Parts: sequence; C-alpha cells; structure tokens
Amino acid sequence: MKTHIKLLALAALLLANLQIFAQREKLLNNDDVEGLYLTLSDFKQDKLTRPTDKQHEGDKIKLKQFFISLEIVSIEQQSETRFNKDSIFAILLSNGENYRFINRTPYLVADTSYLYIYSFKTTKTVYKTSGGHRRSTEVPISYYYFSLDSHKTVYMLTLENLRKFALKQNDVHLAVCNKFTTDEMLTKINSQTGRFELNETMLSVK
Repeated sequence: MKTHIKLLALAALLLANLQIFAQREKLLNNDDVEGLYLTLSDFKQDKLTRPTDKQHEGDKIKLKQFFISLEIVSIEQQSETRFNKDSIFAILLSNGENYRFINRTPYLVADTSYLYIYSFKTTKTVYKTSGGHRRSTEVPISYYYFSLDSHKTVYMLTLENLRKFALKQNDVHLAVCNKFTTDEMLTKINSQTGRFELNETMLSVK
C-alpha cells in the first residue's frame, strides 16, 4: 500500500513538472552561461566565478532545468563541480542578462536600482469550448518577485507584500500607495530609463 502511494506521488510530481515545462516559452541555453555570482556581495562587486574556461572538450555548465533540478553542474577537464541553485545568487549570460533561481526557475534580474525586481515570462494554455469543440490557446503570462536588504527572501510583487516588507518609511509608503493602486501597475517600466516605475518612485522620495 505504501509503495502504491509513493508511486502515485511520484507520478503526480512528474506530471506537474511536465506541465510547467510545457508552459515555458524556452529554456536558457547552457552554452550562454558565462559564470556564477556565488553571493550577493559578488554580484554587487561584479565578481564573477567561472568554474570552467570552456577550453577543453566536454567543458560546459549544465543548468539542468528539466524536472527543475536542485543543482547546476560545471564540467572542467572531465571533473564535475556541483552548485546548489538555492545557494548561489545569480548567473550571468553572454548577452549581459542576469538570472536568479526562484523556486528553481531562472528569473531575469530585471531592475536593481532600489528593490531587486525579478521577472519570468512564459505562456499558459487556456481551453475554450465552442460549437462542441474544445480548443486550446497559448496566452502569455508574466510573474514578478522582489527582494530587499540582504535579498535572502524573495516575495511576490504585490501591494500587500510591499506594505508588509518594503514600505517602512511613511513618505515612501504614501508615494507608492498614492501612485500604484493595483498589482498590475507595479510592473510598469519606464520606456526611457528601462527601470520599473515603482523603483523610480521609491528613489524619488529618498
């Protein structure tokens, strides 16, 4: 009986992971990884760790995104080094973008001018029934998180979480709550600066 329950639980986990990856637009390319920022301090100082020089046959960094693996594996001259995704701060890609793993999923580090704001763009399948036929449509969807101070804890970007964790100063609280009245408004980006309007508002009060 216990074995049967374990098999059912494993099947449910595999199905959930497959559904997640069915929704994802694309995975990050292992070949695009330049290196790792092991800590927040390394990230702030732009101190990049390159666990492999990619100069030998088989040298690579494997993000192991399928089934949402716990680890990143680096191979240098056939020797493996493993990094726990929850223990490193971010990875750098060759295009200059930084990604941080949140719930083992790589989120773009979108803005660090005040709060650190992270974004993840994907798609979800929506089913509609029309004329007796069930049709599926892929709909784009984005998720946003933020962190502050030590940046160890990451929160979903909502007004409720901002009020709880980020808006400690009264003037900052008033400026944000007066300008942003819905969660959707928090994700607006200033097209001229490329920064989130939320961060610009918080910076304007300091």
